[in-house]
Amino acid sequence: MPEARARLLMTTTAYPPSTGGVQAHVADLRRELVHYQADVATLWLENRTDWLLGTTLRLKPGDAGEHDGVRALGWSGSTRLRMVPWVASYYPLVPLAADRLARLIEPEVDRLVEPEDVLIHNHRIGREFLALASLNVARKRSLPFVLTPHHHPKWSGYRYSGWLKVYRSADVLLAHTPAEKTELIRLGVPPDRIHVIWCAGDDALPGDGARFRARFTNPNDPLILFVGQLYQYKGVAELLEATDLLRARGLTANLAFVGPATPFSTRFFSRHSRPWLRVLGRVSPQEKWDALEAADVVCLPSRHEAFGRIYLEAWAKQKPVIGGRVPAVADVIEDERSGLLVTPGSATELSVALQRILSDPALAAAMGQHGQRAVIERFNWPQVVARVEAAYDAARARVVTATRASRSA
Repeated sequence: MPEARARLLMTTTAYPPSTGGVQAHVADLRRELVHYQADVATLWLENRTDWLLGTTLRLKPGDAGEHDGVRALGWSGSTRLRMVPWVASYYPLVPLAADRLARLIEPEVDRLVEPEDVLIHNHRIGREFLALASLNVARKRSLPFVLTPHHHPKWSGYRYSGWLKVYRSADVLLAHTPAEKTELIRLGVPPDRIHVIWCAGDDALPGDGARFRARFTNPNDPLILFVGQLYQYKGVAELLEATDLLRARGLTANLAFVGPATPFSTRFFSRHSRPWLRVLGRVSPQEKWDALEAADVVCLPSRHEAFGRIYLEAWAKQKPVIGGRVPAVADVIEDERSGLLVTPGSATELSVALQRILSDPALAAAMGQHGQRAVIERFNWPQVVARVEAAYDAARARVVTATRASRSA
């Protein structure tokens, strides 16, 4: 008879079918757990960018109920009415307003905790209310609280003070890279609470590159591929400019952007069109793997990232990658071996990196092969899950020790 798995509750602002690296990570981790099983509480099942209003005043109760252990939360009319003064004062009074909003949604989280749950695990996306509520419920029920911050270094200062409280209060934090751990320590998190788990990507599907390339007028030209949510900080504008520079030097290439639109990208691409440019928005998993199969290089030149799963998925198809030279990405991409790192925001430097890869098939192939070895040896789900479950065990042991100490005091 198989051993019963310990139960836990995962909470997160967004969950698939909402598209994004964090959403995919949460869903994949939940599926891959071995000794634990997780139910999920989420606020969004679709892509949204109204981080404050969309998680408070605009979030009405849904009628979808629970499906496959996933419940989408929503707030009653009376709860939303009580949120109004704290939403209105959120930015000038972040710590206080965040705490009050968390208290208002705490009962909805508490209702989802089962008697057999052994911990609560929050994944950071957007505002801090759900994380604070999850922390409060964990403390009320004497359960360990685990946090995956998916931290970006720009998240510091008064505006993020609510999140800082969550960071410093968590029993265990799961960092994706050593660089993230270093940043969390700088923010005041005790080093012994931080576990570096790395990350893994989706299992590769067979892709039809020719089918994807058929979208272009000149399908045999090299293809530069961007996959991700089309936020400005991910280097969308710089990548288009770099491709313009590349073509001005005589190296023709197609450029495709795959991923959910944002207000920035909608405005930007309404003003910028090219005959060799395709902005495809959200696509199916099969279309994503078709795009990766078709690509000559996968480029995500972000100004900040917590990890960058798309690099792993590109490597699964033996594709070279280009990323921004920021600490977390530099922990993932081995510069000059599995890809190239460039200064974020520099279209000129990015165009030179693109030209190096597109002009040297041997270099591109070697980088793709090195990346594929990294996926096989380092960035795989069995290793990630083993680290996560060891961290869960450590969180549970920490709470047991603290409880015994308080009883004997």
